[in-house]
Amino acid sequence: MDSGSFANMTLQAPPERIVLTRIRGEVEKQLRDSCAPQEIHDFLVQHWSRLMTNIFMVKGNRDPDWQAGWDTMNALIWSLAPKHGRRETTLMLRSLPNLLARLQEGCSALGLPATVRDILFEQLAMLHAAVAREGLQAHKTAHAQDADAAEADGELSTGIDLNELPLPTQSPDGLPRSTSREEQAPLPELSIGDRISLRVAGEDRPMLLNWVSPMGGMYLFTNEHGLDALTLTRARLEAKFHQGEARLVS
Repeated sequence: MDSGSFANMTLQAPPERIVLTRIRGEVEKQLRDSCAPQEIHDFLVQHWSRLMTNIFMVKGNRDPDWQAGWDTMNALIWSLAPKHGRRETTLMLRSLPNLLARLQEGCSALGLPATVRDILFEQLAMLHAAVAREGLQAHKTAHAQDADAAEADGELSTGIDLNELPLPTQSPDGLPRSTSREEQAPLPELSIGDRISLRVAGEDRPMLLNWVSPMGGMYLFTNEHGLDALTLTRARLEAKFHQGEARLVS
């Protein structure tokens, strides 16, 4: 999206509803061939288009915020597309903190209620985790024959057993499965960038905390190279600390 396509609108100073209609049409066009799920499609068409309209009406199509808004939308669409191996997956994971921060800023500018934001970012956490795992699995499948040689050269394998890393499951009542709070040790205070040791498939692996959902109900970890994406609900992470399968590393 470039500013030139909206140049005539600046000259004619159209009413806000006309701008919104045209921007929504442009958003729909860019979503047409994407893999964005319906909830993200609706967010971009219903909400992000309104943000872009506000920017245009106040600042025009030459302000940096105008281009940044389109860049953020396109980055979000790309982040949800299938990743074909390690390189694309690593790039996506490393871009998430900045992308999520920009989305948060946009949601704040729109004045979206906290509950709406929390639902959106919980959905994004699950969607990005699924994309990351599929991308790493594609890498693992394509390079399985080279795994031993890579590890011998000191390269970290991406071969975490994917059966150990399912998406967070829910009980029939819709609440995350967990043991009672009385049976678990409290979860340590964790910050983005913290290192923890997680036991996976009988092996202790160093992982970095990359993202925590706004409500603190989901955690996204990767290794130091941005690979081996792992998502855990708060209840599951608490259980791992309680069972000695997770510990903070200084």
